[in-house]
Amino acid sequence: MVQDVLLAVVAVLVPAVALTLEHLGNVHISERHHSHHDTYAVPAPFTRAIALAMAFMGAMGLLMGWLCRENVFEASHVTVLAFFDAFLVTSLVAWGAFRRYRVSVFGDSLVVRPFFGREVWVRYSEIERLEWSGIRMESGFRSLDVWIGGRRVVRIDGIVDVEQIIMSIDRFDLLPRTL
Repeated sequence: MVQDVLLAVVAVLVPAVALTLEHLGNVHISERHHSHHDTYAVPAPFTRAIALAMAFMGAMGLLMGWLCRENVFEASHVTVLAFFDAFLVTSLVAWGAFRRYRVSVFGDSLVVRPFFGREVWVRYSEIERLEWSGIRMESGFRSLDVWIGGRRVVRIDGIVDVEQIIMSIDRFDLLPRTL
């Protein structure tokens, strides 16, 4: 009985927290122009869609769990609720990581706040090479690896406007040449 209540609470609270923070949080526009820097973040409609998907899956989990408890389906209601809760917690972690990701470009450097971990500052003058990485999506999005001292120091994920960031870096000599 206690586990039923806990699983139901998770199914309600996780989407509620995400939706509340999405609503109350500052509106993160993809490109925020300031006088001394530009900031590129994951588009708000994308993170909002994840939060809405969590709300939908939380409601579906509660409905399916209730139907299983009433013996409409033969599955265990605890198993069904646990499945939906696992989806919700995983989605919450992904949602939080996407909301955290940010690239700020300045006149002589950039700072990347990755999905997880510490911020990485990169001075444009120290960059040895820029390298496209990942699979090209149908939309054309690709990620960009930044190399300093013979090692990759940061990856600028293709979910932000990488082309605008390259324009700010203004080091086109570092991009690979293709025939």
